[in-house]
Amino acid sequence: MKPMNRQSTCFTADVRSIQPGAANPAAGSGPRARQIAERSDELPSCPERTIAVCVDDFGLNTGVNAAALHLAEMRRVSALSAMTQAPEWEDGAARARRLDSRRIDVGLHFNLTQSFGGAPALGSVQALIAATRLRLLPKRLVREALLRQLDAFEEEMFRAPTHVDSHEHVHHLPVISEVVLDVLLKRYGSALPWVRVSAAPATSLAGHLRSADERKGWLIDRVVGAEPFRRRARSLGFGANRRLLGVYGFDATESGYGSLLRRWLRQARSGDLLMCHPGSAAAGDVISRGRCVEFAVWSDPHLPDLLRELGVRIALMSVLRTATA
Repeated sequence: MKPMNRQSTCFTADVRSIQPGAANPAAGSGPRARQIAERSDELPSCPERTIAVCVDDFGLNTGVNAAALHLAEMRRVSALSAMTQAPEWEDGAARARRLDSRRIDVGLHFNLTQSFGGAPALGSVQALIAATRLRLLPKRLVREALLRQLDAFEEEMFRAPTHVDSHEHVHHLPVISEVVLDVLLKRYGSALPWVRVSAAPATSLAGHLRSADERKGWLIDRVVGAEPFRRRARSLGFGANRRLLGVYGFDATESGYGSLLRRWLRQARSGDLLMCHPGSAAAGDVISRGRCVEFAVWSDPHLPDLLRELGVRIALMSVLRTATA
């Protein structure tokens, strides 16, 4: 790809950026996915808004890596969040290093809840919620886990992470959030990474109760404590997204996910973050089917039309952070 000027990191996805013969890790984009770009005459015109789009779980398996890198090359996403304990992290990092850092953020997907070989989990998300609320989780264990994962990131990427978020949003929880912000402050000083805030997009309780997906987003926001985390992070000088889009049950069909994506893009405000989990079928991956569906929709050739129709641009959150401080 042609290098971009640092000030021109906003873009609308362009299918011409796909190289001939590029591998497709999840076959299936087709007529059902195309309906995401069908124009609705009743839709009002939307002012242009700029958001970040992040692929979670990078490093988990070869299918996730292939999908994430393919979408990055297509300029459909602007960030990758890496699980540095995962089996395919080193291979994924070697390929991610070749991406233009002016077009893609690569950060740490801090993990405490999923076990990988010699790296045991500290507990399920439910167990961590209980332990942190009761202040029973030793800070030492969280700190050691975070330092190991940051070390692993820097050893492979040769640079600090652009951002830090977490698997199952646990970095918002009491004890864990205190350790995360303290470690990042001490380690990176004035060059702080941006951090994810898992704030739900709806503005009223009634709005959150309309569907199971909206209820899930609202529960994540309230249970993990997104707003207290945001206030603390910003008081310390961290950049962060405004709200988190992309929460659903990983059970949608291709057309269903396309409809969800249209809704999220219509809800989006500048500075929001839309997370996604594309990939391909893989043994042992409980959301494998959802990953295939997401990849089909995000790689669909009609997606740029939807972005233009709704007035949405995709950009680096490391650039947008200045507008969301």
